[in-house]
Amino acid sequence: MFTEINREIYQLKEKLRAKEKLLSQKDMLEAELRRKAQVRDELYKKLLKEKADVEKLEGLSFSAIFLSLVGKKEDRLDKEREELLEAELRYEECLETIRELEKELKEIDEKLKDFSHVRARYNELIKEKERQLLKDDSYQGRRLRESLDLINDLKLDIKEVDEAIEAGDRAIDGLEEMKEHLLSARSWGVWDVLGGGFISDMAKHSAIDKANEVGHRVQYLLKSFQKELADVNQFTDIKVNISSFTAFADFFFDGFFVDWFVQSKINRSIENVNGALSRIDSILRDLRNDRDKLNNLLKEKEAEVKKILES
Repeated sequence: MFTEINREIYQLKEKLRAKEKLLSQKDMLEAELRRKAQVRDELYKKLLKEKADVEKLEGLSFSAIFLSLVGKKEDRLDKEREELLEAELRYEECLETIRELEKELKEIDEKLKDFSHVRARYNELIKEKERQLLKDDSYQGRRLRESLDLINDLKLDIKEVDEAIEAGDRAIDGLEEMKEHLLSARSWGVWDVLGGGFISDMAKHSAIDKANEVGHRVQYLLKSFQKELADVNQFTDIKVNISSFTAFADFFFDGFFVDWFVQSKINRSIENVNGALSRIDSILRDLRNDRDKLNNLLKEKEAEVKKILES
């Protein structure tokens, strides 16, 4: 009796949930954009300071003349130029992140336009379903109504968990690739310390560059996983503890991987990646267990509906 109307209601509920997810994502992006704007301003001030330090040493200031006389000007100038380069890299990275956030916000606003009439149609169908159910207020009718509503909710919950698991699997793949490059960099770094020379130094730099490149992709994957976990917590009765994961993820979100050339920093990066893999793996195990429970409950309710309809 309610097959068609429930199918459309399910589709509309799915769209409404998608809209809520977009709005939630928009709030997160706007908050992140505000935070990045503050970071940008701080980095710009630091960049101006580093430029001034370099120009001071390159000019005819008293400190420049003094350092030149004692033979330390070039060493100091190299250090200041290195700090300037790092400041420029961090500032450009922040600007790129801001551009990406603004682009994502624009895309979300475009997507939200497709949901303008969903709520009105949903309310209309709910009223129609209510009118039909009022005509069939028997025990079987009430059981059918409750079971169909629960089935719709279970399907949506399973979808949320599936999306979180897929995002977690992608994050693990990215971290494993990143770890592989870091291990390579560490191996070449040890060889370099033992006198490996130009070839080992270049190999280490190449491995670090690859880890750096993958690291930017890992930032996005971790952000996506974090968002999907937040959706699971928000839209289902499942509660995933993501506080420790969120604290770790900030390491990636905030960091531009500038100085991994020091062996100790490569080792620390490997430890951080291993920690992330362990946390994500633990969360995924819990999610898969929760999904199994939801699927079992869904099968029970679908069997119950079939029994009601066939009796």
